Amino acid sequence: MEKRVKYLDLIKFFAIYCVLLGHAMQFIGKNFWSNPVWEFIYSFHLPLFMIISGYFFSSSLQLSFGSFLRKKTAQLILPPLVWYFILCLLYCFINPFINEKTALKFSVHGLISSFWFLKSLFGCYLIVFLSMKLIKNQLAACLITCIALCLIPFGDLLSINFLLPFFWIGFFFQKYRVSVEKKALFLWKGCLVLFALSLIFWNGNYTIYNNPIELLSFSPFHFAFDCFQVMLFRFFIGLVGSFFFIFSIQMLYKRSENNKLVDICCVMGKYTLGIYLLQMVLFERLFFALALYLDFLPVLALTFVILGICLWGIKMIERNKYTQLFLLGSLRKNESYFGYK
Repeated sequence: MEKRVKYLDLIKFFAIYCVLLGHAMQFIGKNFWSNPVWEFIYSFHLPLFMIISGYFFSSSLQLSFGSFLRKKTAQLILPPLVWYFILCLLYCFINPFINEKTALKFSVHGLISSFWFLKSLFGCYLIVFLSMKLIKNQLAACLITCIALCLIPFGDLLSINFLLPFFWIGFFFQKYRVSVEKKALFLWKGCLVLFALSLIFWNGNYTIYNNPIELLSFSPFHFAFDCFQVMLFRFFIGLVGSFFFIFSIQMLYKRSENNKLVDICCVMGKYTLGIYLLQMVLFERLFFALALYLDFLPVLALTFVILGICLWGIKMIERNKYTQLFLLGSLRKNESYFGYK
């Protein structure tokens, strides 16, 4: 079994804080799409999260399909569904006090789109797992699945066709990590230059929220060349931006390995799934429903308040094994998912 790479916990904390800050930026006002901080975060943070997720995928290949499916369903599908139903019930009680337009109502679309990133991550896990079982050549499995999702109808569902290549990159990064890290300084310099140049041309209109990947249209049939250009640029900036921060954090960790603040951040990086779930409940549903708009400094302060609330909430939820499973998708040591290892 591979020894734990501690600096990855620091990367995970950085990634989840970018999620917090990116979501908090929505409280600055309706023009947050063009806010430079928001644009900067959304140039790389989703690819970074998916690369780190792909890095830890290889252990899943040791499981049978049944065990794999139970484990990932419990981790990535069960908590979003439970939280969604809890929030729908909560909506029934607080409806008179909140903005009707931002209130959460039960719907099939809401069931699918709420906590969308975890469902997309589940899709990436499933696609990569099955493709590697069916196609022995890993590179061929990567190319076939990534290209197919860009061309088939509904391949952009939950932005899987955008995120899947980064998941594969994370898997290959883990496989060749030692070789890559030997050239970390050279790669860091290259990523720094390319990321900085890419940011000059980047703006919020290029994000998946404004430009999903829909290369082929079948009514009438045509190839969307403009979409293809945006897709390539978005992939490129996400790739070089992610690895710029991966190498930066790796070098920072080596120079401050015994720093208490770094150690605390590494510990918090182990709770990214719980932080993501709880901050979505607080930011995306409860706070956003109040239609609050703040200046940048209060928003920055709010991210640390939310982070603290999330960590406290995780500790409270972990006190009971059932709430830990249904609300966080995790188990205590030596326990099994639904009676199965």
